[in-house]
Amino acid sequence: MKMKDITPANFVCHTSTCCPAVLETEEGTYVIIGKKLSDSALKAVEGRVAEDEFVIEVPKGMIDEIKKAA
Repeated sequence: MKMKDITPANFVCHTSTCCPAVLETEEGTYVIIGKKLSDSALKAVEGRVAEDEFVIEVPKGMIDEIKKAA
């Protein structure tokens, strides 16, 4: 699967650890890298996450910048 990094410049990490990112796939989907939710945040979405899903958190500003660029 080919992916294009569309992470806004001010969110791009210059190291390879702990950086949020958004990648666009050639299949018409997005791959999002973010932090695991805290236990209290997981409770807030309890019952909404399927067995084959993960829940992550990314900075709101990152998604806002992607929407502006679209």
